[in-house]
Formats: sequence, C-alpha cells, structure tokens
Amino acid sequence: MTESPGVDGPLAQPPADAPAAMVELRGVHKSYGSVEVLKGVDLTVARGEVVAIIGPSGGGKSTLLRCVNLLEPVTSGQVLLENEDLTGPGVDLNKVRRRIGMVFQQFNLFPHLSVLDNLALAPRKLLRIPKDQARERATALLARVGLADKADAHPRQLSGGQQQRVAIARALMMDPHVMLFDEVTSALDPELVSEVLDVMRDLARSGMTMLCVTHEMGFARELGDRLVLIDGGVIAEQGRPADVLDRPQNDRTRQFLRKVLR
Repeated sequence: MTESPGVDGPLAQPPADAPAAMVELRGVHKSYGSVEVLKGVDLTVARGEVVAIIGPSGGGKSTLLRCVNLLEPVTSGQVLLENEDLTGPGVDLNKVRRRIGMVFQQFNLFPHLSVLDNLALAPRKLLRIPKDQARERATALLARVGLADKADAHPRQLSGGQQQRVAIARALMMDPHVMLFDEVTSALDPELVSEVLDVMRDLARSGMTMLCVTHEMGFARELGDRLVLIDGGVIAEQGRPADVLDRPQNDRTRQFLRKVLR
C-alpha cells in the first residue's frame, strides 16, 4: 500500500492487486454535543491486514475503534464491513457485529461463571449452538491461548493477563472476520503484557484482520502492516511502522514519538 506522508500529503491509494477491503471508514465524523471527536476520518483496512493505531490521549483512537462496529453511532459518514454499509437503513447491527470481535481494556468476564462457560455463553444464546458443541469449541480456543488447564476456574482465580487471554478467546468464539483491540495491555502489570501480546501475534500470523489501539510500540513495529497516528480527530500520519517510527514526516508525529520512545 502506498502510504500517506502526513496529514497534508496525498491520500493513500491501494495498488490494483491489493487484497479486498475488510473495513472502510468514509468521512466519519463523531461528535458528543458540541465536541467533535472524529473530524472526517477516511481509512481502508484490507483483509488480513494488521493496523496499529497510536496517538495521544483524547485524540480519538478508541472512539474510532468503537465506531467500526457502531458501539458509538457515527454523526456522519459511512462505515463498511466487507462492502456492507453498516450505517445504511435497515441493517441488522446485532447480526453484523457477530463478524466483529472486540476486546477492551477491562476484561468484562462474568464472575459467577467458569472460564469455559464464559466462552460458551454467547454462541449458545445468540447462535443457538448446542451446549456440547459450544464447549468443544471453547476448549479448543482455551488451548490456543494457553489456558487449557483453566477451563473450570473462575475469573477471580486468574491473573490479569490470563483474564485478558480469556477475553480474547471469548471474542474468537463467534468466529469474527475482524478483531478490534482497545489498549488491551494497558491495565496489566508489565510482566503480564507479553503473554497477551503473544496471543495477538498468533492471531496476526494466522491472517486475522486486526485494528489495534496500542501504546506497545515494539508490537506495532513487529507485527503491524501499517501504523496510523490519530491526533485531534484526524489521521495525522500513516505508513509502514518502521517508516513512521524512524522517519516521521509530520511535526505532530515527531512530537508524540519523542515522548513515548524516550
């Protein structure tokens, strides 16, 4: 993909043989009363692409992520998933959201349920999957995130990193086409961050489309196909992670990176 050198540069245009778009934001604005948080964001994410989203607090990163599955309805503009306009009339958002997995800073696990039942609940209730089938898939996903031995445990018996891995496995239970991660390591002790990032690495290498709001620059450099800096409700700069991190073109990007990389 041809990257934009900055907010004042040309828009990035995909080559003719680029993968099909998974997610598109077209002129997305989001306001809360008189406060405009997103100011006309255009972003296309290809199938299988990993986009790392960085930027200062309050710049609009999390709001942008929540607009992708309309947890925050947009004020104007369009959000498309696999060419389906989610902002169009008559869209069954509950059905569409089954194709979008989202993991938050907080784990939001049900404390009274076992780990296995936390995973199996949504597919049983929403997809009407038989109990045995749901538990079989949950068991497989727990093994994938390295928690096969925790199936019968309750969330209070797990570390923060383990709870976040359960939350990722729970999102994968719905067989999503795209995964959204909103600062999923920010609430963890430093020694627990790596175990969550390892799971995200596995997902990225498997070809999952991912949008990751993150402050983990090492992760963004290693596995991001593209790095997007959001500041003041606009995309200030985007490009290959190494280019943005090592050779930023925008003054605002340089200011931000001086603070987070020192």
